[in-house]
Amino acid sequence: MTAPLLTARNVSVRLGGRTIVDDISLTLQANEFVVLVGPNGAGKTTLIKALAGLVAAFGEVEIEGRALSSVPARERARRLAYLPQGHDFSWPLPAAEIVALGRYPHADPFSPVSQGDRDAVMHALEITGTKAFANRIVTTLSGGERARVALARVLATQAPIVLADEPTMSLDPRHQFVVMDLLRHAAHESGAVLAVVHDLALAARYADRVIVLEQGRVVADGKPDIALSTERIAHVFGVEADMIEIGGAKLPLVRRPL
Repeated sequence: MTAPLLTARNVSVRLGGRTIVDDISLTLQANEFVVLVGPNGAGKTTLIKALAGLVAAFGEVEIEGRALSSVPARERARRLAYLPQGHDFSWPLPAAEIVALGRYPHADPFSPVSQGDRDAVMHALEITGTKAFANRIVTTLSGGERARVALARVLATQAPIVLADEPTMSLDPRHQFVVMDLLRHAAHESGAVLAVVHDLALAARYADRVIVLEQGRVVADGKPDIALSTERIAHVFGVEADMIEIGGAKLPLVRRPL
């Protein structure tokens, strides 16, 4: 097996005097789509930010065998793309210009925009279904449209590692499937993706591997049908679930709270 694209060893994060992420170790292999799940307050967002170098953390994070802290910011942005939750935009720019910001880490500030940049932006707009409103001001778009613009910006970066925090937030069912398809394709074709997802059935349907967090610690890391067993769902999420089979995949169907 080749070396992981991303490695975390004994990562912990303390905020406000509390331990939010507690001694977590994990890897992200090339061509792997990993989904991170857990109840509210489990530390999912904080962990994603720590892996992206956006919050101070104890332990070690490496990208492609190099300490994250030793990689210059511009190079880091070319190798690792981060999609935050919320999809808030402060600038009233056309959607296409927001997507083009994903090319900033590749840009030479003294050179014109390259054809490669234009091609990457156009491809990202097309595959996310955002080309139709590329010229609209992003702050006038719906929440679901903004979510897809934010994903297009990340995909335009063409970074081999993508960390996505709730990429399906505010999306209708169809576009949830579209986004999960895009992330899985990005992982399998050109790198690796770690995404926070709340919908357990979506996680089980799309992920190569599922990591389950509870109170800041990893309590499961494996194939979806193993990590998301009905017993673990009951213990971690406090809900009863049945396993159903759709298209050869076993998916948890949540029934009621316990």
